[in-house]
Amino acid sequence: MKRILAALLCLALLLSGAALAEEKEVLGTISINGAFLLQCDLPTGYTVKPYSVTRDQIIATISAEDAARPRMVLSVAFDETYADVDRMNDLTEEELGILEATFTEMDPTVDISYSETAYGTRLLIARQTKDEAGMSYVDFLSVYKGYFVEFVMFPGEASDGVLTDEQIQMCIDYLSELDFVPVDLDAMALANLAGKRYAARILSYDEAHNELKVELREPRVWDEAAVSALAVGSEFALEGETIVIDSIKEDEGVIVLNDEVELRPDGEGGYNAFFYDAIEQVVLAELSLPVSENLVFEDNIDRDSLEFLDEPIVMNAEEFLALLDNDSVGFAADNVFVTFDADSSLKLIERVYVPWQ
Repeated sequence: MKRILAALLCLALLLSGAALAEEKEVLGTISINGAFLLQCDLPTGYTVKPYSVTRDQIIATISAEDAARPRMVLSVAFDETYADVDRMNDLTEEELGILEATFTEMDPTVDISYSETAYGTRLLIARQTKDEAGMSYVDFLSVYKGYFVEFVMFPGEASDGVLTDEQIQMCIDYLSELDFVPVDLDAMALANLAGKRYAARILSYDEAHNELKVELREPRVWDEAAVSALAVGSEFALEGETIVIDSIKEDEGVIVLNDEVELRPDGEGGYNAFFYDAIEQVVLAELSLPVSENLVFEDNIDRDSLEFLDEPIVMNAEEFLALLDNDSVGFAADNVFVTFDADSSLKLIERVYVPWQ
């Protein structure tokens, strides 16, 4: 497991919220080791702000308008080493000792204890005392279905620096009501496809069921605060590659990392990453989609020269499937788009020219 306490503390200093919550708040969906919708009950006067939501991790800040109240950061992240662990209760004393060491190796003065949620799930609690007046942070750690649940609380900016037992219990109550709701990703995705167009990757065709397995994707968005926090020496994770930042430049609002990755404003307060002019994407869903006789394929690529065509070649479903079975150009995510009709049925597949195909 990669310890993320320092990153969470830095993040909590960057982000805060203002609104009050009355019902359980939806944080997002994770889908590496089973698919779960995460939702939470907030303490009175607090608001939650999802900071990063990907298939394998959700990070959110939880804060109050009253600057004297503690601030918290939640991280739920999949760790393949613990993929078969249902709850922290299932770990042996030796395995718990390994987790304890991830705290004590970073800070030998941290105090380790254990508690449990209202429903009996074990919690590892790491407390750091800043001075005699109180603790500088409290870190709660648990495991559920292979996901590490980490919840860090530290004093509010206008507080006296003391974290009380009552506030620690508030965090335990929060974790008790953090729900992992099993979801059907295919059903969720299909319910929202009508009339939409997505970048896609055609993975395979099931002739027996006449279905295409399709991976839908969308541009990944980095929050402005996350981009502002980038620094020389830190890591920047792309799909399939993580770079260590050696240089950061800004050119007319575009942030350039190592002269090769461009973070461009998306027009909605975030940034998209471009690596060799290809936009970084995240997977929305992997679906099995029926192939209807009305499906149309538009090919904008000359399959001999791989050059752009002035006019696309239009094929019906049967012709497309024959091409799919024999084509050498491929149907990668950076040059394929799919469009759905009003009934959420697949109606159009487009393949566009890209210079690196």
